[in-house]
Amino acid sequence: MKFLLTSGGVSNKTIEDEMWRLLGGRRQGVKLLFCTTASNYSGGDMTQWLIPDLMRLCEFGFEIDICDINGISKEIFMPRFAWADVLYFEGGNTQWLRKCIKDTGLEEELPVLLKNKVWIGASAGSCVLSPTLENSVQDLFGENLTGYPVEGLNLVDFQFVPHFNNEYFPMIKEENLRKAIKELKNTDGKCIFICDDNGAVSVDNGIIKVVSEGVFIEEKIKN
Repeated sequence: MKFLLTSGGVSNKTIEDEMWRLLGGRRQGVKLLFCTTASNYSGGDMTQWLIPDLMRLCEFGFEIDICDINGISKEIFMPRFAWADVLYFEGGNTQWLRKCIKDTGLEEELPVLLKNKVWIGASAGSCVLSPTLENSVQDLFGENLTGYPVEGLNLVDFQFVPHFNNEYFPMIKEENLRKAIKELKNTDGKCIFICDDNGAVSVDNGIIKVVSEGVFIEEKIKN
């Protein structure tokens, strides 16, 4: 399985180069499914990041289908996911995205889909891959919702924290994160990666590396 977990999307040349590498260098005729589900939870200011992210992907030359999986049947959206070479999950509310992936039945299809596709996540679209969503670190985003799933998709064995030192996320600062990391458990994974909006983590069939032009922190989860 191949994943590119970003904080702010494909925001610089270093992340872009890694994206093309995960795609085997192919740049022509690449099909991308742009999933807006996490963004649609709150609406409004999503235009501050969703539209620029989408425009950037258009500039790369992808063939793009825009899809929100909430409210439509798996029979309708699955052919669109099968069509794509890249599954791009946009940012927004992580727990809402997780709930929709579970409730729509997409979760049970992912092991097959991801055999020959690349998952690119932005913010929530990256966080949802981790083992757990309700933990001392994720709680700093203040989006815990009663009745929503606490378990992540567990497709990567680490916690991913986006928006390090971003002014719109005042709790995602080093002092707060250092305290929160101490409370993480082995059920949360083996380590934690904290990236600003110029960073990403690449996973290529189990090989993990940081791809960044910004600031990042990598820490083992100790129990």
